[in-house]
Amino acid sequence: MPRPPSDPPPGAKTATIAYRVPFYDTDAMRVVHHARYVHYLELARIEYLDLHDRPYREYVAEGLHFAVTGLEVRYQQAARYDDRLQVTCWLSWLKRVSLAIGYAVRRGDELIATATTEHALVSDDGKLVAIPPARRAKFAAALAP
Repeated sequence: MPRPPSDPPPGAKTATIAYRVPFYDTDAMRVVHHARYVHYLELARIEYLDLHDRPYREYVAEGLHFAVTGLEVRYQQAARYDDRLQVTCWLSWLKRVSLAIGYAVRRGDELIATATTEHALVSDDGKLVAIPPARRAKFAAALAP
């Protein structure tokens, strides 16, 4: 995967969540454990779907899931207990059965981490499924021009 960008491309639709770091997200040094960032990304991704497509639970009700097929996180500096973070995400690319989402995690104006997740649409039995045309159209409209 290419290095995750720190900002969405101009014109891309985004979603941003606010997250206050609880003590249980941190290690003995009160630094956010690296694995917790994956949780933050998922929260932002679900918000993105709610805003620009439809609630993820509707995919699940239809037996469809966006399985994570790739993940890259680049840590710029440490987040700590009680930090107020903002996680912004955007659609990076779209293919027939897959898509990628970019993320930037910030504490105010400070960049904490960047990330990219890649996803394939699969059925309950794990078979690849083409993203339905209506969904593809909504996703395509969210991409930067």
